[in-house]
Amino acid sequence: MGGHGKPAHFVSVDLNPKSGFNTLVGTSYPAVQLNRCKISRMEKALELLNQDYYLNYPLIRALKHGARLVHADQDGIAVLKPQYNFYLVTGINPMAFVDKIVFPELIELCGSRCALHMKAHCNLETVLECHQYYYLHAAIQSDLPLEKLTPSDAEFVFDHYDLADPEEVVEAIEQGRMFGVRDNGKLFAFIGLHGDYSMGMLEVLPAYRRQGWGEKLERALIAHLLSIGELPYGHVITGNDKSTRLQEKLGFTLCSDTVTWMW
Repeated sequence: MGGHGKPAHFVSVDLNPKSGFNTLVGTSYPAVQLNRCKISRMEKALELLNQDYYLNYPLIRALKHGARLVHADQDGIAVLKPQYNFYLVTGINPMAFVDKIVFPELIELCGSRCALHMKAHCNLETVLECHQYYYLHAAIQSDLPLEKLTPSDAEFVFDHYDLADPEEVVEAIEQGRMFGVRDNGKLFAFIGLHGDYSMGMLEVLPAYRRQGWGEKLERALIAHLLSIGELPYGHVITGNDKSTRLQEKLGFTLCSDTVTWMW
């Protein structure tokens, strides 16, 4: 894993024995629930992940929010969100521990190493390579209020966006992670947060394109994420020059390597 140095968002584990709690990025849980071995594994994983914080941010955030640490050593790290059988993986040699990735339905590989080998080993059908961008500024100008989508909007999203399965869309709407813009009450554009909290699912109907709605939606979502203390970041499919130019215009920074989705 590459080195960007220790960023402002550096993640650490508080091992203060007097507190009775161990804290991972502001998330507390009773010390009695973790033995020293488990804490050491977490410390080691975070130390490795912080070597390239922004590329590995999806794993760091997943661990912060309760994902399971499956593997951590010099070859790399694997994290599991068991409710989705969704593995997040990074490292210099992920194939060294690929046998610990059991029947995945979805893999997010942070870094370009071994993607095709992992796809073949895990018997997955689709590979999608993306650039990962992150937003480091403290604020952004936005005058568009975000309106959360409702379950009645799900069918509209199904009809106009095919890079997320219906279950993901429904869950995102139920959890308040999808937003839209309406014209006389009719939805014509939307944006959302994926399960890893990356920005995406952006779509504008053809009749409303070339009017700046994509940029307005991204600005509004960035402002929302900053307001709740989240790092705005997202993925752009390699070769999507239009979206790449938009991220650069908005002030995003490109990560050190690509991210590959497999399912």
